[in-house]
Amino acid sequence: MRQKTLITEWLVHKNRQTVVLIVAWIVLHLFLFFHFGIVTGLEAGKYIDRANDLVKQGAYPTDNFIFYSTEILLIAAAKCLHLGYGVVVTVQLGFNALACYCFYRIVEKLTKQNKAPFYFTLGFIAMFFYQLYNIYLFTESLYFSFSILFFYRLLKFSTFRLRQFVEVVLWLILLCFTRPVGLFFLPSTFVFIIFKFYREQATMLLLTAGVIVCVAFFFLINYSRNSGEEYDYILRFTDGYVICGIPSMPAKSIQFPVKENSLQGLAYLMIHYPGYFFSLFFQRLLAFFSAVRRYYSLPHNLFVAGYFCSLYVLAVWGIKKNFRIHGAEILFMLLLIFFTALSAGLACDEWHSRFLYTVFPFLMLLAALAFAPLQTKNKV
Repeated sequence: MRQKTLITEWLVHKNRQTVVLIVAWIVLHLFLFFHFGIVTGLEAGKYIDRANDLVKQGAYPTDNFIFYSTEILLIAAAKCLHLGYGVVVTVQLGFNALACYCFYRIVEKLTKQNKAPFYFTLGFIAMFFYQLYNIYLFTESLYFSFSILFFYRLLKFSTFRLRQFVEVVLWLILLCFTRPVGLFFLPSTFVFIIFKFYREQATMLLLTAGVIVCVAFFFLINYSRNSGEEYDYILRFTDGYVICGIPSMPAKSIQFPVKENSLQGLAYLMIHYPGYFFSLFFQRLLAFFSAVRRYYSLPHNLFVAGYFCSLYVLAVWGIKKNFRIHGAEILFMLLLIFFTALSAGLACDEWHSRFLYTVFPFLMLLAALAFAPLQTKNKV
């Protein structure tokens, strides 16, 4: 009888948590919708224009928009079916709601706690600057959601065979064609699979298949760099950008003996102009991780800096406590954060810290690990 009472109390508690999370999600998005409406300006304009190009001409004007195809195709479909942009936002909200559920389950799996999943998911939903993009016709909303859904699916795998391989490939294709930074999932996923399912052969696989993955990653990154001005790393350096579009150092005229907008061009710049290169690089990293901007108010800067610094402290603690148990998962998340930060350091950071928000869920998950119970058995 006592056991039945405990089960009933647990179910009531879980139902209350679920109701609170659902209400919080609805209230936030109603506020966003009625305050901002559906945002079709700013960067959304270029995706709408490219959707018009697809509808009228069946092609993009430049290849770089291939890496934004998911959002563009969704907008194009809405136009062809005369459904309006409300359908696009509805799809984005649907995937976001599903991602919130998966985020809860991931925290539950990693921490094995009852309270941590609720509080971290509530904090995740309440992060206004992250959820804001759900009403924008930008690529961020879908990319944010897909990244969480993909990680959730990875954690569901108990083995890695052909079916799992096909699913992973499909997810990676979807991520890469949603935003170009989806390419960062390639090495992260490869390392996760090795350390999760083939740890005994890790050294051999990293030295063999790892080389192939690195070469493919190199060529894909180089291709994306040369597919349009949007990805011009060198321009960001020669113009002295820390925040995209805002020169922070005097522009520098440099003659390149190699193709400028390429990894080779970056290597040339780093070797021959190290002071200039690393000064900009570390300023960008600071801007990326702090999320502080000089055009924000002091209270805003104090809030975001304090918020993310707290996450970093908890994340370090969580990694230290749980690396033996969740090594594969931690490596996956750390590699994503590393490549995203590296990209911001090599290009420029975005005005409103959107690059940082692409890895925000994974920073939250690493921080949640700080509340996982200490375990000694190595299950990786």
